[in-house]
Amino acid sequence: MRVEWRFLLFGMTMAFCSSLGQTFFISLFSAEIRGELGLSHGAFGTYYAIGTTASAITLLWLGKLADTMRVEKLARLVICCLCASALLFSQVFSVATLVIGLYLLRLFGQGMTTHVYTTAMARRYVAARGRALSLAQLGINFAESIGPASIVALLAFYDWRTLWLCLPMLPLVMLVPFIRRLTQRTRYQDGAGLEGIMAAAAAAGPDDRQDADIVTIDGAAHWRRRAVIRDRRFWLGLVGLTMVPGFSVTGLLFHQIYLAELAGVTLGSWAANYVIYAACVVAGTLISGQLVDRFTGRRVAAHLMLPIALACLSLWLVEGGIGVLLFFIFFGLASGMPNTAVAATMAEMYGTRYLGEVKAIFLPLGVFSSALSPMVMGMLIDAGYGMATLMMLNIALALLAQAGATLMLTKPPAGRV
Repeated sequence: MRVEWRFLLFGMTMAFCSSLGQTFFISLFSAEIRGELGLSHGAFGTYYAIGTTASAITLLWLGKLADTMRVEKLARLVICCLCASALLFSQVFSVATLVIGLYLLRLFGQGMTTHVYTTAMARRYVAARGRALSLAQLGINFAESIGPASIVALLAFYDWRTLWLCLPMLPLVMLVPFIRRLTQRTRYQDGAGLEGIMAAAAAAGPDDRQDADIVTIDGAAHWRRRAVIRDRRFWLGLVGLTMVPGFSVTGLLFHQIYLAELAGVTLGSWAANYVIYAACVVAGTLISGQLVDRFTGRRVAAHLMLPIALACLSLWLVEGGIGVLLFFIFFGLASGMPNTAVAATMAEMYGTRYLGEVKAIFLPLGVFSSALSPMVMGMLIDAGYGMATLMMLNIALALLAQAGATLMLTKPPAGRV
């Protein structure tokens, strides 16, 4: 932190700005939006799923920009597009404009903003990759800690459209003018970065064929997208680790107002627990970063689905405020621990030369799962299902993903599959 504070601050600020397109933030305005447009929980969840799924498909193409554009230019472009999307969202007046607004917010918020800083961190650090990713993720943790309570308070005085007109000013003022300085390389960054690895690939000459599935550069294997999708570790191990946290965290946060009612607490009491949630997210993030650098991402990532199951069990079986408190503690760990470990695992298993296009496979999976869960849980809610059904669904998915990852990722690394 002392010698790399500039690039770490870049990652933290990008993570903070991504909150404009994150479910926990958008869902805070769900009551106002549903009221204006006359939507049910299930209908709003369905439109949210449509916009998010469209953004996931777009990421398959857009994510490859991280393999060709310098991080400085790409970050500036993505942040400006995110701010424009937020301004557009303030003018939602119909279902069509709602879907378009959600599509753009999810694409440039949760999708590309997260993609840019995690890819850059994974490329520029090797020995401290886990710690760098975990420190950068503190930006979104900070947003989660202050966002819900702040928005609930501001909505008591301001219209939701006014807030969405003002929110884009924060990234434009606090990040865009400083991106060039924050992204400059230092001698302490032991990863080659995009420029360095492209130079090494060019020096490799004919061995770096564009049609090769796995390219060897300086003795390290770098997988292309088509090789990754033929790897059984991807399907049986990493897909679950990518999709289940997105499904559970997004779905439960999206319907948090309904869950607060089922738990028998007020929305104010529910939102107050976000401070504890944020502290647990930070603890989980930092702990997972240390564990990744010590034991590798593969070994750590395979065991990080258990907090999701414990969070759902607590909210389901423990009544009142104690159950909500335990839910937020375990839910915080569940939100903070997997992201760092999974991002590091991608770089370890598949190399960093084509990390942009490889991560562009995983991003749509996570985004699609986060699109599916509000719709699925919203339909269950509209059909009259309660706490037990919602919690059992998430527990089963978490245990299934844990089993697959444990079987596939804790084995010794394999070659071409």
